[in-house]
Amino acid sequence: MKIRAQLVYQLAGPLPAAGRLPVGYRLQLVTENQTCQHCSGPLRRVRTFSRVPIGILLGEPRMQLVQKQCVGCGWKDDPLEIYHRLVPPQGNYAFDLMVEVGLARLRNWRQDAEIRQDVEQRWGLSLPLSGIGLLVDSFLDGLAALHQAHAPALRQQLELDGGYALHLDGTCEPGTGTHFVALAAPRKWILQCSKISAENAGEIAAVVHRSVENFGTPLAVMRDLSKNIALAKQTVIPDVPDLICQYHFLENVGTKLCETPHGKLTACLRRLKVRAALKSVRNDLVRWNKKGNSPLSIKQVEQLLSHPDEAAELDLVTLRRLVAYLLLRWLDDYCADLHSEYFPFDLPSLAFYRRGRQLADWLKQVTAAENFPARHFSTLSTIARHLAPLHEDPEIVRAAARLEKASSLFSKLRRVMRLSHSRYPGLRRGRGPAETQKQIEEIPARLTAWRESLQQRALLENDPDQRSDQQTVLKYLENYHQGLVGHVIALKGHAKPLVVSRTNNVLEQCFGTTKKGKRRQTGLKNLARQIEAMRPEAFLVRNLADQTYLDLVCGGSLANLAADVAEHWPAAQAIRCERKKSITEHPMPTTKKQIRQPGLFDSVKCLLASIVNNISP
Repeated sequence: MKIRAQLVYQLAGPLPAAGRLPVGYRLQLVTENQTCQHCSGPLRRVRTFSRVPIGILLGEPRMQLVQKQCVGCGWKDDPLEIYHRLVPPQGNYAFDLMVEVGLARLRNWRQDAEIRQDVEQRWGLSLPLSGIGLLVDSFLDGLAALHQAHAPALRQQLELDGGYALHLDGTCEPGTGTHFVALAAPRKWILQCSKISAENAGEIAAVVHRSVENFGTPLAVMRDLSKNIALAKQTVIPDVPDLICQYHFLENVGTKLCETPHGKLTACLRRLKVRAALKSVRNDLVRWNKKGNSPLSIKQVEQLLSHPDEAAELDLVTLRRLVAYLLLRWLDDYCADLHSEYFPFDLPSLAFYRRGRQLADWLKQVTAAENFPARHFSTLSTIARHLAPLHEDPEIVRAAARLEKASSLFSKLRRVMRLSHSRYPGLRRGRGPAETQKQIEEIPARLTAWRESLQQRALLENDPDQRSDQQTVLKYLENYHQGLVGHVIALKGHAKPLVVSRTNNVLEQCFGTTKKGKRRQTGLKNLARQIEAMRPEAFLVRNLADQTYLDLVCGGSLANLAADVAEHWPAAQAIRCERKKSITEHPMPTTKKQIRQPGLFDSVKCLLASIVNNISP
């Protein structure tokens, strides 16, 4: 069936830039069929429909759809079928505009105002801000339908690869539901994504079951130490090897070792008010320096640090304030000793304590010298007095020593597992360890050898603290040993094995990128409302960055995405209807409107009195 579009509007000159057509130009959509497909009788025009669609290809025309009918048998030649390849039923925005807006919001993380401005500048189309969200929702419905429809092709590709590893994890913000995602590695395809009330075994098992049903049984499962994920995996695919994210394993071990002593050290620092006292001194130095007649510049400070012999040329008062200020700034910059990770991989209180002790030792040595001009450098003596409790207070000394022991053992375990910050700076920021197959295969032997040596040390250890820490680590290694090995899986018919990542960072990166994009759109640090409102299908957009996925789903190019969404639009409408269903499963349904009724409290009292009267004999 062919389309004949006639441009009725007469242009006074050449076409505008970028092919923009005048607003309100008319298009006529009529098929070229002249005879009936059933009886070969002649067709005649019986009805004309009017539509006003908006699209990148169409522009903003006034469209006439001409319907023909057979004179003999009454068969109708309906152009709506052709029209709905460009514009969805009961909609005015074309599929190409829907896809463009959806990709701009969910792939490029553009703000609604930016999307509207870009559409206006590129295609001369006017979009209301309120319509952008509706277009994005429609795009996600179409993308989800497209993903479901091509699940057999995606499954076949995973089977041709020899199999896949299933990564499972969820993300949420405090007070919101959990977005749980199943990802196939090494393809990094999002197979299934769902929003669940919480990480409970039942709902997670449903996600895993749908993934296995649509894409086949995985060769291994990579997860964190969540008991609910473990129970769900055991329920659906109990025979599949269960691998533990080694970074999450280290996180649990480090928390068990360092949480109590680190909390104790932090409490001691707060009790002694060391930071508050030093901050007061630094503020005084800044205030006094502002009152000075000739404050130093940055270049002068750099010159003094590189050529200390030039200090004799400057005022003594300015110099002593500068020395004290530099020392306090150096101490306050203890975060530079951290590694952009969070507790327990970074121990901020211990980092501050170490610098404080280092500064206190040096000041004690300097101020004790016979030729030290204490009268001129009284500020240094004040700083030394404030830092003295780091040496003299027995409670903080014990807490720091205890934390040093735990931190030392934890650092050794990280080095054995090749997940220390010295090897992979900023590992927790979504970058997994880039290792060869040989390096991964060495990990089990390294871990076994270190575990045996630790068992021998624990038998001979006299320090009760270190012996306790060693027993803790040994217990973790015993409980999770099977999940820490087996990352190289041989594939039948393939020369190369499947090498499973030792961490779940591929999903952590996915979640981190999504939240970063949301912050780019909103400018907010707290994303609770945005994550709560976000649809889980948004994670499927990441699949469009993979060329193989594009080849299987939309003919190898995003240019075909609009036509493919149009083809599967009935399935998308079914997804939309399912999404729109009202939830009636609340055990005790109520609304905010009911809660905010002026006489709610009195109504509840009357209800309770009625219940009591009915119960009383």
